[in-house]
Amino acid sequence: MHSLRLHRNCRRLDREGSSAGGSHVFLLGCLLSCLLGCQTTAPIHLWQPPQLASVAGESIVLMEIAGPDQTAAGLRQELLEQTQPSRKNRTGQPPASAVSFLLPDQLPDESTIRLVSAVDNDPSDLAVAAAARRSGLRYLMRGQIMHATGNPRSDERLSVVWKLVGLDDDCPTEGMPISISQKEIEQRHPDLMAITDPHVRLQKAMIRETLSLLNQSVVREVVTLAEPRYSLGSRAVRRGNELARLGNWPAAESIWTETLERRPGQVAAWINASIAAAARQDFEEAKRRVTRAIQLSAFSPVNRDLAKETLVWLELQQREYHETFGLPDPPGGWRVTHRAASTSSQPN
Repeated sequence: MHSLRLHRNCRRLDREGSSAGGSHVFLLGCLLSCLLGCQTTAPIHLWQPPQLASVAGESIVLMEIAGPDQTAAGLRQELLEQTQPSRKNRTGQPPASAVSFLLPDQLPDESTIRLVSAVDNDPSDLAVAAAARRSGLRYLMRGQIMHATGNPRSDERLSVVWKLVGLDDDCPTEGMPISISQKEIEQRHPDLMAITDPHVRLQKAMIRETLSLLNQSVVREVVTLAEPRYSLGSRAVRRGNELARLGNWPAAESIWTETLERRPGQVAAWINASIAAAARQDFEEAKRRVTRAIQLSAFSPVNRDLAKETLVWLELQQREYHETFGLPDPPGGWRVTHRAASTSSQPN
């Protein structure tokens, strides 16, 4: 969806548009491309539901993390620290939906666990499961460290296969592999790049990705914005784009909606404002805006394609939100995703 060629042409036209020695054919092509629709990208933080079982507010027994001892110990410590019941959110209260972990020897009947252990100081799964049930717990979780590079000392990538084991008939057993690289950390968790030790950075990123399997989370994605040139209101739209790239989506949305009050035919502002509405989970308003963009973009193929793809992306985000919270279908039902279920995100 994001056209690097068009984007480069837009930038180059800005630099060379007034040059008397430039190619008239090239300039005409660039001008036409920009009038039809240029694009750029911006990071956005979006709500994401748990990817495995719904275990909000529950305690889970953390079993063995198999693999290199040092890495396993680091992951175990980080996971326990990040999920302490005493950890509080910005309001000063423990998050109600957060999952917490405890080790087998923290279960109330530790002595029973040790007596039936097959190996000294290594509690058996059956003993831990029985003790967990008696404590009202429903899940165990274990991990297997898999280094995609084949080198356990690699600081480039860390891969772990997690398995959530249900202890009751109504608790499913599910598994999920997670792999994270330094490049992906820079894109998805840029704040962790301040950590100088690459191994520690990988471990902290792995725990964040792991907790997103079990908790509601906010994920960082990159979305494509329309970036108009040489049309009424385009300067204001680009100013909003700059704010969005800095992460100030409320201010960006304010500029785009103000632009639409003055220039209701500004297609790019409709597209970008629809993504801003989705960021605050107002999916109906987001779809209304992008539908208007589709209606206005008959003579702008690039913007029309971007608007249509954004509509699919918006509805997939909305479906996920409705399914997680058990909400009814929106008025009018699902418009596009029954035909495009394979599209999972807005392409770049």
